[in-house]
Amino acid sequence: MHLENSDKLTRHKRPLLALTGIRFIAAFYVVVFHALPWLQQHFALPQPVLTFLGNGYLAVSLFFILSGFILTYTYEGQIEGRLNRTHFWEARFARIYPVYLLSLILAYAFERGLSLPTRVAVLTMVQAWNPRAPALTGAWNYPAWSLSVEIFFYLCFPFLLLWMSRSSDRMLHWLIVVLGAACVLLHTPVRGLGILDRTSFLANNVPLPVLRIPEFLMGMAIGLKVLRTGRAAPRPHHLRLYAAVFACIVLLSSPLGPWVSLVAIPFGIVVHDLTEAASLLARALATRPMVLLGSASYTVYLLQFPVRSWTRAFFAHFFPRYSSLGTTLTPVILVFFSIAVFYVWEEPCRKFIRSFFVPKELAASKLNSASPANNLGS
Repeated sequence: MHLENSDKLTRHKRPLLALTGIRFIAAFYVVVFHALPWLQQHFALPQPVLTFLGNGYLAVSLFFILSGFILTYTYEGQIEGRLNRTHFWEARFARIYPVYLLSLILAYAFERGLSLPTRVAVLTMVQAWNPRAPALTGAWNYPAWSLSVEIFFYLCFPFLLLWMSRSSDRMLHWLIVVLGAACVLLHTPVRGLGILDRTSFLANNVPLPVLRIPEFLMGMAIGLKVLRTGRAAPRPHHLRLYAAVFACIVLLSSPLGPWVSLVAIPFGIVVHDLTEAASLLARALATRPMVLLGSASYTVYLLQFPVRSWTRAFFAHFFPRYSSLGTTLTPVILVFFSIAVFYVWEEPCRKFIRSFFVPKELAASKLNSASPANNLGS
């Protein structure tokens, strides 16, 4: 299938704005998770709240499911053949690398002791690929490990989509069930290592991309299901959506240990049911402020550590008497700074990079301007 036809093939697909809005909630959940030590110092929080905040890292699992879903929803039927695969990878690079590189530049002043091989691994986004080098995973800018996992997903995606698209509706249903069970039973959202984490080879808890792929595949399968059932105009399931959200909160607030991986199931339901725009929650997430915040959520997620470090350094140097105020203001500064970066760096850089790859006559193609919800987190 030729790339020139991609805009015609996707013109009927409506934008899923609620899935952009929920990305900000997921990204900010991770930010609050990393701020938990400070919150514990200053506030006497109830144990369920502490447990909920302590499980904030699980939002990355939601990002992986969302990534598989949105990429499938956007590119299904468009990336067969080497040329289209190449354009897909170019578009992904243009989307994620500018902010990724900016995060490393901003974090450089606080990570100068890294070895050259470590810097090369992080710059090339393969830091989470080596089970024998667990120290690489969180090097330079810790949240960047998840982008290393995403890159692996992107490399595999065109081939996975071609295979999964051939599945019958019945097989697709069972794929969702099996992949959901794999996420839960292997505790994929919790450690990404499952039953293998007891072996000496993987004892260091490295989030290898191949072991996080059940979440991504589940998102892909849900995406194909939505594309197929969308033609039949299914009835909305508002009560199921709210029940799934409630289940997420309960599971994340409960002391379940590794079985908090059960949250992958309601995560998948939330992603599926938010595609129905009629629910009150979907409409709230699709408002302009939430879509703007969701568009900047990738930057919020990736810049949280450098912004926090620079904010603390700024206040410690210029306003030492108010250093605690800097810590308090960090989330607000992060959000506003991320919105600015989205407008003046992320989007201009993406368009600039794409201009080198894409002929001018294809610049308006859907393939070359994927939704902001397509990247991580994810």
